[in-house]
Amino acid sequence: WEPLFRPYLIHYFEKGGSGADLSPLENGNTVLAGLRPDSQRYFDYHHAATDTFEAVNKRELELGAATMASLIYLVDKYGFDDIQDKEEILR
Repeated sequence: WEPLFRPYLIHYFEKGGSGADLSPLENGNTVLAGLRPDSQRYFDYHHAATDTFEAVNKRELELGAATMASLIYLVDKYGFDDIQDKEEILR
């Protein structure tokens, strides 16, 4: 699905390496997906006492939420195993 995300500068997809936030959910039977945001300001607040919704840049939160919602939509519509024709997805 990278061609669908590339125009929005979301083009880095990697299998594995869920990190500390998702690793407790790993059981071998669950598909996990994480968003790796631009790290320039990410760790100013992440996992700190100031890590609150009020401290997060509203636009960056909206962009991340839209990215994850798009991914979930594609998984729901096409699944993982049934993707045969990339052109069908791009229509």
